[in-house]
Amino acid sequence: MIDLYRGEFDRAYRIFNSTALDQNPSLWAFQAATALFRLGREREATALIDRFLRDYPTDEGGVGTSVRAMMLAKAGRRREAEAAMARAIELGRNFGHFHHTAYNIASAHALLGNAEQAIRLLEDAADNGFPCYPLFAGDAQLDGLRKDPRFVALLARLERDWQDRKRTL
Repeated sequence: MIDLYRGEFDRAYRIFNSTALDQNPSLWAFQAATALFRLGREREATALIDRFLRDYPTDEGGVGTSVRAMMLAKAGRRREAEAAMARAIELGRNFGHFHHTAYNIASAHALLGNAEQAIRLLEDAADNGFPCYPLFAGDAQLDGLRKDPRFVALLARLERDWQDRKRTL
């Protein structure tokens, strides 16, 4: 997961691919599909998520559905992306790691040009267990937010917190 959040998608996928699906199906599918998607291998990512959602329709935490939302948003399929985002939120309600689902939904909103919703969800993800400054700072899917003062402020806060944590290690 660290490689994935560092943007080392090929290495992350190789590691995910060497892990058995049955150990944690939702985490595996979510992370492996994300790596494939970020590598531009959308067809493989879509097939993986479709298979996962067929085999595990409860989609713990909505993580798989949130990856699907990102893929649909990037493909410009707004209506389907919005439906997937709503479903991911419904599935993710009360999930301890919803911050990952929130991040993906925020990415989908950013890809669709919905800055306000994207930033609100990014703040939620950061404040509730996923303050991963390197990912927020380097994620190309968030490029449409880079000039928004709210996103700039969020990144500044995350970087400051990141630096503080690094000093205490």
